[in-house]
Amino acid sequence: MNVDRTIKFKLELSEQDKETLRQTMTLSNQVFNKIAKYGFENHTCSKVSIHHATYYDIRGKYPELPCSILQGIRDVACEALKGVEFKKLPKSKQYSAIRYNKRVCNINLSKKVVTLASTKGRVKAAFPIPEYYRQYLDWELRTSTLSYNKQQNTFYLHVTIRNQSPEPVDGNKILGIDRGIINIAVTSNNKFFNSKPIKNVRAKYTYLRAKLQGKGTRSAKKLLRKVSGKEERFVTWVNHNISKEIAAMPFDVFAIEDLNSIRVQSRVRGMEFTRKLNNWSFYQLEQFLRYKAEAAGKSVITIDPRYTSQKCSNCGHIYKGNRKGNSFHCVKCGFQIHADLNAARNIADIGKSGIGRLTVNQPYMTCDEVEARMEIETEHSYNASHLSAE
Repeated sequence: MNVDRTIKFKLELSEQDKETLRQTMTLSNQVFNKIAKYGFENHTCSKVSIHHATYYDIRGKYPELPCSILQGIRDVACEALKGVEFKKLPKSKQYSAIRYNKRVCNINLSKKVVTLASTKGRVKAAFPIPEYYRQYLDWELRTSTLSYNKQQNTFYLHVTIRNQSPEPVDGNKILGIDRGIINIAVTSNNKFFNSKPIKNVRAKYTYLRAKLQGKGTRSAKKLLRKVSGKEERFVTWVNHNISKEIAAMPFDVFAIEDLNSIRVQSRVRGMEFTRKLNNWSFYQLEQFLRYKAEAAGKSVITIDPRYTSQKCSNCGHIYKGNRKGNSFHCVKCGFQIHADLNAARNIADIGKSGIGRLTVNQPYMTCDEVEARMEIETEHSYNASHLSAE
């Protein structure tokens, strides 16, 4: 199995070369819009059909555009049409990123140099290699994408590289991970990753955004973009550190909840809670953990999140009233623990069941069986309370 990564380099260019690449990007995106329009109007995303219909006409109008770049533009346009399923016309802006294949982008990682095809011949650029990227120097180079930051007047090259995935770790030690808002992550081995640093930073930027949006001036809008970038980079940094620490733990499989429907389920909790929940970076943390675990030969599995916060990790009793805020107190066996840690342990148990190793005292049950069990236990609890009252 192959593993793909994308690494990003900042290109060192003269002002003349920057202008050449800007012209190349502008022309490439104009051509993209022409090709996408043809495919949209003729309801086709076939590369062969679009090539025969547009290639020679565009080559005649724009002979300065290298044919390999044109073929890359066609491929991207076809993929965009297929992605939107012809529901709308894909459009590129003046400086949208453009794709380069191996024929028009020659990268030498050892010499830290790249040559790029353009409307005025080859453009040569140098780039520094961060220390972290040196582990990828012997990986296979695939495609590249050139992007341009207009505010910084800087070009970046995003290089896709490929390598064989490491041999899977032969083991069955499972770590359960519960993700939330109070704690970003809680693991079943009693490790808490608190969200207070992120919440403080986001509260500061939320206040600053509201203040700048109220002004509405040109300088305020410019500062808004800068603030947004800082906040995103901070959250990404935190998620990288958390996922790195978890992936390095002595476990073979990491079990997490499937949170795809969490945004739909949160509507009943109020607007403020929904805003915080939808701004949270659950997906980014999951993606970081997946590729870091994969690099170590480990795996990540997802489990059904239902009842993980209501079930007692000690005796298996499921009851909604077991949890109150951050505290979990089982009404059946009296077991007390932090609610997020209890959920993480339940996730680990379900993960074991999911890969075929059922626990003896906590057998895996289907959703229907769980709901039936809950109805029976709720009825028993109700009857017992009334009998004791009488």
